[in-house]
Amino acid sequence: MPSYMEDGQVCVVCGDVATGLHYRAITCEGCKGFFRRTSQRHINYICKAEEKCEINKQTRNVCQRCRYLKCVEAGMSADCKYILFLLLFY
Repeated sequence: MPSYMEDGQVCVVCGDVATGLHYRAITCEGCKGFFRRTSQRHINYICKAEEKCEINKQTRNVCQRCRYLKCVEAGMSADCKYILFLLLFY
């Protein structure tokens, strides 16, 4: 566990066990990977329930649109990897 995290911290997207700061938010590995794939592939998901789906550990795979929106609302940003690269190497 990274030193900046407290014991038992949960993913801000789905509530699963968090593994670290990913894309500017404390998330689990599942939400980190989901956000990365969605952002890199520029996928535009569609919600069948007016974007009001509950996202938690049990339901996070039911609606990809609502999961992605919750990632964004939680502050996740695909730009931060590039910014970190610039800060470290330039």
